[in-house]
This record gives sequence, C-alpha cells and structure tokens, in this order.
Amino acid sequence: MKKIYILFILSLCDPFAFGQQSALLEKYRSLAVDYSHDLKAAEKNLAASIELEKSARADLKPKLSGDASFQYTGNPLELNLNLPGMDKALEIQGRDTKYGASLTLLQPIYTGGRLLESIRMAQHQHSLATHQKEQLLSDVCFQTDIQYWNTVARQEIVSIVTDYRNSIASLAKTIRERVEVSLINPQDLLMAEVKLNDADFQLLQARKEFETGVMAFNSLIGLPLEEATPIDSIVPPMNLPDSTQLSLARLRPEIKMAHDRIKMAESSLKLNDSKYKPQIYVGADGSYSSPGYDLRADLDPNYAVYATVSVPLFEWGKRRNEKRASRQKIGIAKDNLNEIQDKVNLEIQTARLCLSQAMEQVKLSQQSLEKAHENERQAMERYNEGEISIVEVIEAQTYRQSAEINHVQAKATAQGQYSALIKALNLYK
Repeated sequence: MKKIYILFILSLCDPFAFGQQSALLEKYRSLAVDYSHDLKAAEKNLAASIELEKSARADLKPKLSGDASFQYTGNPLELNLNLPGMDKALEIQGRDTKYGASLTLLQPIYTGGRLLESIRMAQHQHSLATHQKEQLLSDVCFQTDIQYWNTVARQEIVSIVTDYRNSIASLAKTIRERVEVSLINPQDLLMAEVKLNDADFQLLQARKEFETGVMAFNSLIGLPLEEATPIDSIVPPMNLPDSTQLSLARLRPEIKMAHDRIKMAESSLKLNDSKYKPQIYVGADGSYSSPGYDLRADLDPNYAVYATVSVPLFEWGKRRNEKRASRQKIGIAKDNLNEIQDKVNLEIQTARLCLSQAMEQVKLSQQSLEKAHENERQAMERYNEGEISIVEVIEAQTYRQSAEINHVQAKATAQGQYSALIKALNLYK
C-alpha cells in the first residue's frame, strides 16, 4: 500500500487523480484480505512449506531407532557331533524362545547430493507458496476495487434515476394543473403519467441492483449481508498516470512462480540423478537379547559398528532416460516462463491503452452531459412558451438521464481500468 501512496505523491495531475485511493476503499481492501478464505488457505500452505523445509534439513542429522522382538520356536535347532577322542556325542540344543531389544544409530555420509537437493527443493516450494500468496492478495485487492466502484456507481445511478423521476413528477403536476384549466390537451397528461410510471419502474430496478451490489460487496469483505456499508457518494474522475508512476512496477508473482518451477525442475533432475550415485552410511547397533553370546540363556548386551556402501552398476539405461525426461521438463518450465512474460507484457500494455481510452470516454460523456442539461433547459423554456410538444420535453429529460448514467458508467469503467493497471504493475500491497 505504501507504493501506491508514492505513486500518487509523484503524480503531476490535478487533485482528482487522488480520487481512486478512497480511504474507505483502502479500509475495505484490508477487510477483504483479512476475510479471504483463499488467502487463509495460502497462509496455511506457506506454513506447511516451512515445516517441510525443516523436515528436509532433519535428514542431515543422525537417526536413532529402536526395535524389540520376541520369537517362540516349537522345534528348536539340535546338533549332535561325534568328535574324535570323545566317548559320547556332543549335543547342542537351541532355545525355543528368543527375545530382546536394540537401538540403531545411522548417519548418512554421502548420498549423491540427495539430501542437499531435497533441502533446495523444499526452499523452492516455500518460495512458490510465498509468491502464490502474493498473487492471491493482488487478485483479492483487484476484485475488491471492482466490486466497490460498481457499488458506488449503482448508488449514484439510484440518485440519478430518483432525480429523473422527480423531474417527471414535477412535469406531470404542471401539466395536470394546465389540463384542469383547459390550457393544454389532456393527452399530454396521459403521456407524462405513463413516463412517470416508467420512471418508478426504473427506480425500483436501480434500487434492487444497488442493494444486491451491497450484499455482494459485504460478502467479499466479510460483513453481514444486510448491513448498510458506508461507501463514497459518487465515482470520482481521475487522470492518467505518467511514465514516472509506471516505473514503480514490480515483478509479477506469476513470473516469480515460473522461475520457481524452473528451479524445482532442475532440483528434480539432480534428485533423480542422486539415486545412481554411491550411497555411504555409517551406523552403530546396540542390543540386549537372549540367547546371549556363547548361546547363554540369559539376556546379554552386545553391539556392532558398521559402514555400508551402495553403488548402482547397471540399470538398463534407466538413469539416461530419467535424465532426458527431466531435461524436457526443465525446457517445459522455461517455455512456460516465456509464455507468462508475453502475457504479462500484453496485459500491462492493454491496461494502459484501456485506461487511456476509458478516460477519453469520461471526457466525451461529460461533454454530452453538459449538452443534455442545456437541451433540457431549452426544451422546458420552449414548452412553457407553447413552441414544442410534451413529447420533446420528455425526450430531453430522457436524454439527460441517459447522459448522466453514461457518465457514471464511464467513470466506473475508468476506475476499474486503473485498478487493472495497478494489478498489472503489481503495485497492490
């Protein structure tokens, strides 16, 4: 959010350029970010990635494991030996029960880089989760902006339709008074009353759209649906940001995520290759079991220290095939990065162009609105002088209402395009 403040401080435009950054809008952005279920899930995913990184680092340390066993043999081993010089054969009989417990300490010495690459893979996944959260935050802020300005526009349209309805009602009252003294044709009154009914219908429709818009906005920011949420009274106009403002753009999270996926594909290649390199472990076993050494019946302690070396020798080309497959996946990830960069560049340029055109539409709609007001004023004067019919007066009022609605919609579109440019430049924070 601080970047956006800087953007406006650098602006050389008139005070209306500050209109987009409504204090209420900033408040509702914060509420939407705090309430978003997707962002909460992203935070949990980020916390999980941190734990997975710690888990990967734990594999570098010695592992201590315990084991206990019991075995009963129905016919234990028996051995009879006839040795020279002995009158009787030597008889050896095994025990029918074997039991004991042991502890094993195992330390990896060399795993072909598997453990270190597993840590790097976990770090890349952590980075990916961080950038996914950043992307979701930008999406939530943009969605809040669009919903907010649409709601403000609907409220302003309600005011316009209400004013239009009151104008028609006032006209109908004037016509009724003239009909009562037989100054004009009663048909004019019928036309005015029909138009008044139509204005009432439009007012009901506008109020419905505004109320449903408020409910949708409340749902987005986590407030009760029926709550009367305070919003700005009108959609303010704005000016086009200059090149200095646009230079504040930051690298989009989509591009950062594409870089993360390239690094993950490279780590996957190294992890697969580590399986075909020597594996060296050292360990120590300590046991307390029966029968003990020299076939003694009592429990006896014992220990063993060892080292193991495992070297894959021949895998029928499996290592070569997996390397080729992993390199292809790295190439796919790089192609995906290039595609995302093209899309981001197109999105930025499109947002700039659309904002510029939307602001031109605001100017045109403002000019049309001024002319529509003047046309309505002159039509009323000519009607009062008896130079035109009631039809032309009603048409002038209708044109003025359409011009006002078009102007509000043009301003709302410009605000939406401005938010799209902010999102494209990754300036939401």
